[in-house]
Amino acid sequence: MILPNKYITISESLIGLSACILDIISNEKYTVEQIWDKLNKEYINNNKLKYKPNYSKFILTITYMYMSQMINYDDKGVIFNENIAT
Repeated sequence: MILPNKYITISESLIGLSACILDIISNEKYTVEQIWDKLNKEYINNNKLKYKPNYSKFILTITYMYMSQMINYDDKGVIFNENIAT
């Protein structure tokens, strides 16, 4: 489920979905709800993803991204890209 393989497509994997989320965040700061709304508008509603993730898969991906130090959050819970933060 984390990595794509013969049975799991890139859009179903956490790594594939995290790439979409990093594209949305880029160098801005967003709340979890704002990222979910942007993911729906830019990827899910435009059929850019073959597999449409649900909200629990989205939260699991956000957790994976935080544990992998791709993203971080501040005191107010606003998420930002860890690699571009400085």
